[in-house]
Amino acid sequence: MTKNFTTTKKSKFLTLFITVLCIAICLSCAELFSSLITVGAFSYSKNNEAKQQAFSLYSIYIYTAQTKSQADEMSSITRKKNGAGYIYQSDTGYLILTSCYENQNDAQKVIANLAENGIEGKLLEIKYDEIKFTAKLNETEKNTLTQSVQIYKNLYKKLYDLSVSVDTNLLTEIKAKNNLNDIIKDFLSKKQDFESIFNQRLTSAILKLKISLGNLSTILDNLYEYSSIEFPYSSQIKNSYFQILDEYSKLSKSI
Repeated sequence: MTKNFTTTKKSKFLTLFITVLCIAICLSCAELFSSLITVGAFSYSKNNEAKQQAFSLYSIYIYTAQTKSQADEMSSITRKKNGAGYIYQSDTGYLILTSCYENQNDAQKVIANLAENGIEGKLLEIKYDEIKFTAKLNETEKNTLTQSVQIYKNLYKKLYDLSVSVDTNLLTEIKAKNNLNDIIKDFLSKKQDFESIFNQRLTSAILKLKISLGNLSTILDNLYEYSSIEFPYSSQIKNSYFQILDEYSKLSKSI
């Protein structure tokens, strides 16, 4: 009887031990699975995309030139008349761009207004390629990188609005610079966010983006420091947004 009692006691103890062990294993697996789900949903389980979709803008030009010296002369004439005077190199020569629009109809209206004053304006559609980064990014990284590649077009839109406000006398040069200062602060904040996250993760493409954002900073600083002695301030604003768009075009072709 003693032997049977001992065997039964050991059997119960073994059953209890196995039960507790199974419960512990199940709980551990559940916790691990939960962690994997969290990582998959919010962090690094898959590649994320940060991109600026391809877009087109519609520019107007009045003058063309065959040589760079002629283009410089035509640019100066255009800028004195409040146009951007941005020199755009085409397959057939140089086009002197005056302004740029998101909507083709807006550009056509300006061309019609020029025609009423005996000036022949022509339309140029400029296509800008998509920029896309595909990498393992968490949501903060994805949002920051997306803001960085979209900042070019956003800056164009802000400077376009600023130029219109100056052209229509809603803003003086001083007030325009106050507004520009706010634009620059916002840009520098986004640039700082980008650098704080990606300075330690500089791939070739990310490095090119970093350098390009530095070039944007220089363009904006030059616009802020510009004094309208030779050319109107609105002309410099327009010329600056063409510089920013050109910076985007260079970046899209290099990565």
